[in-house]
Amino acid sequence: MATEKQIAANRLNSKKPHTAEAKAPSRFNALKHGIYAEHQIMFDETEEDLAELAAEYHEQHAAANPAERELVDTLIHNEWRLRRMRRVEAALWEHAANTYLAQHPDEPACNSAHAFVTNSGAFERLQRIVNACERNYHRALKELVARGHARRSPQPQQSNTTSPNIGPFRQNPDSPAPAPPPAPQNTPATRSNEAKEAAEAQALADESFRIRRQAMFDDAMARFGKK
Repeated sequence: MATEKQIAANRLNSKKPHTAEAKAPSRFNALKHGIYAEHQIMFDETEEDLAELAAEYHEQHAAANPAERELVDTLIHNEWRLRRMRRVEAALWEHAANTYLAQHPDEPACNSAHAFVTNSGAFERLQRIVNACERNYHRALKELVARGHARRSPQPQQSNTTSPNIGPFRQNPDSPAPAPPPAPQNTPATRSNEAKEAAEAQALADESFRIRRQAMFDDAMARFGKK
Protein backbone atom coordinates (compact mmCIF):
# COMPACT_ATOMS: atom_id res chain seq x y z
CA MET A 1 0.00 0.00 0.00
CA ALA A 2 1.37 3.41 -0.96
CA THR A 3 2.34 5.77 1.81
CA GLU A 4 1.18 9.39 2.04
CA LYS A 5 4.59 10.62 0.78
CA GLN A 6 4.41 8.33 -2.25
CA ILE A 7 0.88 9.50 -3.04
CA ALA A 8 1.98 13.15 -2.81
CA ALA A 9 4.98 12.46 -5.04
CA ASN A 10 2.78 10.74 -7.65
CA ARG A 11 0.44 13.73 -7.70
CA LEU A 12 3.38 16.11 -8.16
CA ASN A 13 4.83 14.02 -10.99
CA SER A 14 1.48 13.89 -12.76
CA LYS A 15 1.51 17.70 -13.03
CA LYS A 16 4.97 17.86 -14.65
CA PRO A 17 5.23 18.14 -18.47
CA HIS A 18 6.28 14.87 -20.11
CA THR A 19 5.99 15.50 -23.84
CA ALA A 20 8.43 17.59 -25.90
CA GLU A 21 5.70 20.10 -26.73
CA ALA A 22 4.83 20.57 -23.06
CA LYS A 23 8.44 20.81 -21.90
CA ALA A 24 9.42 23.46 -24.46
CA PRO A 25 7.74 26.46 -22.70
CA SER A 26 8.59 25.28 -19.17
CA ARG A 27 12.33 24.99 -19.75
CA PHE A 28 12.60 28.80 -19.71
CA ASN A 29 11.12 29.12 -16.21
CA ALA A 30 14.61 29.25 -14.66
CA LEU A 31 15.34 32.43 -16.62
CA LYS A 32 12.69 34.33 -14.67
CA HIS A 33 14.78 34.43 -11.48
CA GLY A 34 18.34 35.05 -10.34
CA ILE A 35 21.36 36.23 -12.26
CA TYR A 36 20.06 34.85 -15.57
CA ALA A 37 16.73 36.67 -15.48
CA GLU A 38 15.81 38.68 -18.57
CA HIS A 39 15.22 41.81 -16.49
CA GLN A 40 18.98 41.95 -15.86
CA ILE A 41 19.35 43.37 -19.39
CA MET A 42 18.63 47.12 -19.45
CA PHE A 43 18.69 49.65 -22.28
CA ASP A 44 22.10 49.51 -24.00
CA GLU A 45 23.20 46.30 -22.20
CA THR A 46 23.50 43.07 -24.17
CA GLU A 47 22.96 39.43 -23.32
CA GLU A 48 26.33 38.60 -24.88
CA ASP A 49 28.16 40.85 -22.40
CA LEU A 50 26.40 39.26 -19.44
CA ALA A 51 27.07 35.77 -20.81
CA GLU A 52 30.76 36.54 -21.24
CA LEU A 53 30.99 38.02 -17.73
CA ALA A 54 29.28 34.95 -16.22
CA ALA A 55 31.53 32.56 -18.15
CA GLU A 56 34.67 34.39 -16.98
CA TYR A 57 33.67 34.29 -13.31
CA HIS A 58 32.58 30.65 -13.35
CA GLU A 59 35.75 29.67 -15.18
CA GLN A 60 37.94 31.55 -12.73
CA HIS A 61 36.36 30.30 -9.49
CA ALA A 62 35.18 26.78 -10.57
CA ALA A 63 32.46 26.44 -7.94
CA ALA A 64 32.37 22.95 -6.41
CA ASN A 65 28.87 23.02 -4.88
CA PRO A 66 25.60 25.03 -4.94
CA ALA A 67 26.74 27.33 -2.12
CA GLU A 68 29.85 28.35 -4.05
CA ARG A 69 27.83 28.81 -7.25
CA GLU A 70 25.54 31.18 -5.34
CA LEU A 71 28.59 33.18 -4.25
CA VAL A 72 29.86 33.34 -7.85
CA ASP A 73 26.41 34.53 -8.99
CA THR A 74 26.60 37.24 -6.32
CA LEU A 75 29.92 38.41 -7.77
CA ILE A 76 28.44 38.48 -11.27
CA HIS A 77 25.30 40.32 -10.17
CA ASN A 78 27.16 43.05 -8.30
CA GLU A 79 29.82 43.47 -11.00
CA TRP A 80 27.01 43.84 -13.56
CA ARG A 81 25.30 46.49 -11.39
CA LEU A 82 28.56 48.37 -10.85
CA ARG A 83 29.09 48.57 -14.60
CA ARG A 84 25.56 49.92 -14.95
CA MET A 85 26.12 52.50 -12.20
CA ARG A 86 29.16 53.84 -14.04
CA ARG A 87 26.98 54.52 -17.07
CA VAL A 88 24.31 56.04 -14.82
CA GLU A 89 26.89 58.40 -13.32
CA ALA A 90 27.93 59.61 -16.76
CA ALA A 91 24.29 60.26 -17.66
CA LEU A 92 23.74 62.11 -14.37
CA TRP A 93 26.66 64.46 -15.05
CA GLU A 94 25.31 65.25 -18.49
CA HIS A 95 21.77 65.79 -17.19
CA ALA A 96 23.00 67.99 -14.33
CA ALA A 97 25.07 70.14 -16.69
CA ASN A 98 22.11 70.63 -19.04
CA THR A 99 19.89 71.52 -16.08
CA TYR A 100 22.38 74.09 -14.80
CA LEU A 101 22.70 75.74 -18.20
CA ALA A 102 18.92 75.84 -18.54
CA GLN A 103 18.62 77.49 -15.13
CA HIS A 104 21.47 79.94 -15.85
CA PRO A 105 21.15 81.00 -19.50
CA ASP A 106 23.74 83.75 -19.02
CA GLU A 107 26.49 81.28 -18.09
CA PRO A 108 28.69 80.31 -21.06
CA ALA A 109 29.54 76.85 -19.67
CA CYS A 110 29.02 74.49 -16.73
CA ASN A 111 31.83 73.02 -14.67
CA SER A 112 31.83 69.91 -12.43
CA ALA A 113 31.04 71.85 -9.26
CA HIS A 114 28.00 73.53 -10.83
CA ALA A 115 26.70 70.21 -12.14
CA PHE A 116 27.20 68.43 -8.81
CA VAL A 117 25.45 71.12 -6.78
CA THR A 118 22.56 71.14 -9.26
CA ASN A 119 21.85 67.43 -8.78
CA SER A 120 23.79 66.48 -5.62
CA GLY A 121 20.95 64.36 -4.23
CA ALA A 122 21.02 62.02 -7.21
CA PHE A 123 24.82 61.64 -6.94
CA GLU A 124 24.55 60.80 -3.24
CA ARG A 125 21.89 58.15 -3.86
CA LEU A 126 24.01 56.68 -6.63
CA GLN A 127 27.06 56.50 -4.34
CA ARG A 128 25.04 54.59 -1.72
CA ILE A 129 24.08 52.02 -4.34
CA VAL A 130 27.71 51.71 -5.45
CA ASN A 131 28.87 51.26 -1.85
CA ALA A 132 26.30 48.52 -1.25
CA CYS A 133 27.32 46.67 -4.43
CA GLU A 134 30.99 46.84 -3.50
CA ARG A 135 30.31 45.55 0.03
CA ASN A 136 28.27 42.63 -1.28
CA TYR A 137 30.92 41.87 -3.91
CA HIS A 138 33.87 41.83 -1.51
CA ARG A 139 31.93 39.90 1.15
CA ALA A 140 31.05 37.17 -1.34
CA LEU A 141 34.60 37.15 -2.75
CA LYS A 142 36.12 36.79 0.72
CA GLU A 143 33.87 33.86 1.58
CA LEU A 144 34.46 32.21 -1.79
CA VAL A 145 38.24 32.47 -1.44
CA ALA A 146 38.06 31.09 2.11
CA ARG A 147 36.00 28.12 0.92
CA GLY A 148 38.47 27.43 -1.87
CA HIS A 149 41.45 27.53 0.50
CA ALA A 150 39.70 25.21 2.95
CA ARG A 151 38.88 22.76 0.16
CA ARG A 152 42.44 22.73 -1.21
CA SER A 153 44.27 22.63 2.15
CA PRO A 154 45.67 19.17 2.98
CA GLN A 155 43.96 17.45 5.87
CA PRO A 156 46.19 16.59 8.88
CA GLN A 157 47.20 12.94 8.83
CA GLN A 158 47.10 10.80 11.93
CA SER A 159 50.57 9.85 13.09
CA ASN A 160 51.36 6.11 13.15
CA THR A 161 54.52 6.56 15.23
CA THR A 162 54.50 4.38 18.33
CA SER A 163 56.36 4.90 21.55
CA PRO A 164 59.58 2.89 21.89
CA ASN A 165 58.30 1.63 25.26
CA ILE A 166 55.09 0.22 23.74
CA GLY A 167 56.31 -1.49 20.54
CA PRO A 168 57.19 -5.21 20.49
CA PHE A 169 60.81 -4.38 19.60
CA ARG A 170 63.11 -1.93 21.31
CA GLN A 171 64.26 0.85 18.98
CA ASN A 172 67.91 1.72 18.79
CA PRO A 173 68.31 5.52 19.33
CA ASP A 174 71.76 5.39 17.72
CA SER A 175 70.53 4.08 14.35
CA PRO A 176 71.84 6.25 11.50
CA ALA A 177 69.35 8.32 9.49
CA PRO A 178 68.65 7.08 5.95
CA ALA A 179 70.73 8.71 3.26
CA PRO A 180 68.90 11.26 1.04
CA PRO A 181 68.15 10.21 -2.55
CA PRO A 182 70.75 11.31 -5.11
CA ALA A 183 70.01 14.60 -6.85
CA PRO A 184 69.03 14.31 -10.53
CA GLN A 185 71.74 15.19 -13.03
CA ASN A 186 71.24 18.58 -14.65
CA THR A 187 72.59 17.98 -18.15
CA PRO A 188 71.80 19.99 -21.32
CA ALA A 189 69.78 17.04 -22.66
CA THR A 190 67.77 16.86 -19.43
CA ARG A 191 67.07 20.60 -19.49
CA SER A 192 66.00 20.39 -23.16
CA ASN A 193 63.58 17.53 -22.44
CA GLU A 194 62.14 19.35 -19.43
CA ALA A 195 61.60 22.54 -21.47
CA LYS A 196 59.92 20.53 -24.25
CA GLU A 197 57.62 18.76 -21.79
CA ALA A 198 56.75 22.06 -20.11
CA ALA A 199 55.89 23.67 -23.46
CA GLU A 200 53.68 20.73 -24.44
CA ALA A 201 51.92 20.79 -21.05
CA GLN A 202 51.31 24.57 -21.38
CA ALA A 203 49.89 24.13 -24.88
CA LEU A 204 47.50 21.42 -23.65
CA ALA A 205 46.46 23.61 -20.70
CA ASP A 206 45.80 26.62 -22.98
CA GLU A 207 43.70 24.52 -25.36
CA SER A 208 41.74 23.00 -22.47
CA PHE A 209 41.08 26.49 -21.05
CA ARG A 210 39.86 27.75 -24.41
CA ILE A 211 37.50 24.79 -24.83
CA ARG A 212 36.07 25.12 -21.29
CA ARG A 213 35.61 28.89 -21.68
CA GLN A 214 33.79 28.51 -25.00
CA ALA A 215 31.57 25.77 -23.54
CA MET A 216 30.61 27.92 -20.55
CA PHE A 217 29.92 30.90 -22.82
CA ASP A 218 27.67 28.78 -25.07
CA ASP A 219 25.88 27.35 -22.03
CA ALA A 220 25.24 30.80 -20.56
CA MET A 221 23.93 32.07 -23.92
CA ALA A 222 21.62 29.06 -24.18
CA ARG A 223 20.30 29.63 -20.67
CA PHE A 224 19.23 33.27 -20.94
CA GLY A 225 19.41 34.20 -24.61
CA LYS A 226 16.32 35.82 -26.13
CA LYS A 227 13.95 33.32 -27.66
